[in-house]
Amino acid sequence: MDNMSNRELTGKERYELRKKEKEKEYLGKIRKKKIKKITMVLLPLALIIGSIVLALTNYSPRETQGRAKIEINPLEYDAGTVSMAAGLVKKTYEIKNTGDGDLKIDRIWTSCHCTTARLKVGEKVSSEFGMDGSSPFWSQKIAPGQTGYLEVTFDPAYHGPAGLGPVIRAIYLSTNDPQNKKVEVRLSANVIS
Repeated sequence: MDNMSNRELTGKERYELRKKEKEKEYLGKIRKKKIKKITMVLLPLALIIGSIVLALTNYSPRETQGRAKIEINPLEYDAGTVSMAAGLVKKTYEIKNTGDGDLKIDRIWTSCHCTTARLKVGEKVSSEFGMDGSSPFWSQKIAPGQTGYLEVTFDPAYHGPAGLGPVIRAIYLSTNDPQNKKVEVRLSANVIS
């Protein structure tokens, strides 16, 4: 280029130089159009993805704003000697949420078909659950400081004469308490005829 700047350009050289400048200009316009097209697609996409990410990072359901902590009273109940002829044995266990986040109970089941349980929280009362457990779509929340009631029913006559003698029945609860994912309460009795 230094040699060219010291001398005057020929007609052919000027033509080639203008041609290169026009090509550069043309390629620059094409690049700008491509960038504009890409921007028109990517910008809305980036805004949508950004909105989703922002929504997810700011999303905190109530149950994760603190920790649930289950407290059950009593954990075990001895019904003593019960007669098959006397009928059903019922016991209510208090389930208190002593944590600062919602306590979610998402499954209840029992160790035997002779025992059923239902959960009552405020005005909400669950179905009776037995050995087969609750539906996978069922759950109940207990707010911080709130108490729910687990109503357990044991039928001493369910097994007939084969069920005589000491028995221990368990009722299980699946929870979101990080220290007590699966909780067991018990009911024991000595069944006579």
